[in-house]
Amino acid sequence: MLLEERLEFIDSLEPMPIARTRSAFQTQQFPTQNPPHDTNKSTASIMPDTMDAFLPGVPKNIIHDVNICKLVMQNDATKKFPKDEQLFEWYKHYVDGLTKLGWVIQNRDLRDVTIRKTGLTMDQVALEIATGLIGPSAAIVLANVAQKAVAAVQNNPGAIQLFERNKTLGAQAKFDIAPVWIDTSGQPNMILNCISLDARESTRGILFWKSTKQSTTIKSGAVRTYLDNKVFSRLSETLYDKYTEARKNLIIDLPDFE
Repeated sequence: MLLEERLEFIDSLEPMPIARTRSAFQTQQFPTQNPPHDTNKSTASIMPDTMDAFLPGVPKNIIHDVNICKLVMQNDATKKFPKDEQLFEWYKHYVDGLTKLGWVIQNRDLRDVTIRKTGLTMDQVALEIATGLIGPSAAIVLANVAQKAVAAVQNNPGAIQLFERNKTLGAQAKFDIAPVWIDTSGQPNMILNCISLDARESTRGILFWKSTKQSTTIKSGAVRTYLDNKVFSRLSETLYDKYTEARKNLIIDLPDFE
C-alpha cells in the first residue's frame, strides 16, 4: 500500500468524541503524571472496552503507538458498525484498518467458542483464546500480566468509568484484553482479543463478571499481529496530530506493576 493511500485513510477516519477534561475519579486515581515507566516492568493502559497489557521490555513510545492505533480504529469501527449483530463487520473493519496503519497480520480467527468451565472471568476467557494462537506455555505468561491489569482496574473507579464508557444496556458485552510484547527485531507483537459474550450474570458489568454456568459460548475475533515500525514511523506524526486531545482523555496509563 502506498504511503499516500495510508495518509488518505488516516484523513478519512472518524473524529473522536472526547470529554473536555477527565472525570474527578480518573484524575484522582490516575494522575496525569505517573512515575516514569520502567521498561523492565510490566504495565497496562486502559481505553473504552479495552485493556492493553504490556510485558516487561516494552518502552513508553511503543506503548503510545499501540494504544493510539487501537483507539482510533475501534472508534472508527464502532461509528460504522454500532449494532451487536454487526460484530463480524466491526471486527473486519477494525483489523483491516490496523493493517493500513502498519500492522501485519500473522493469523486471525473469528468464531464461536464454547468454554466448558465454571467461574470464568474476562482475563481467563482471553487466556483461552490466546492459547489457540500461541500455545499454552506462552499464553500463560501473557495472561499473568492481563490478570494484573484487570485487578488494577477493578480497584480504581476512574479506570472502570473509562473502560465502561461505551457500555449499553443489554445482554452482550464486548471487550478486548490484548497482551503486547517486543520481538527480537524491536517490533511490538500483540494478541488482539475481541470478545463478545452474554454478561447478564453480572450486575456490575463485564469487569466483575464470573460465570456460574457449566459452559460459556463466546464470539471471538482473535489476531496475532505485529507493528511494522518502518511503516508506522511515516504515519505517526499525522495520526498523533489528528487525535492529540482524544489520546489525552481516552487513554489511561496505569502505574507499573510490581
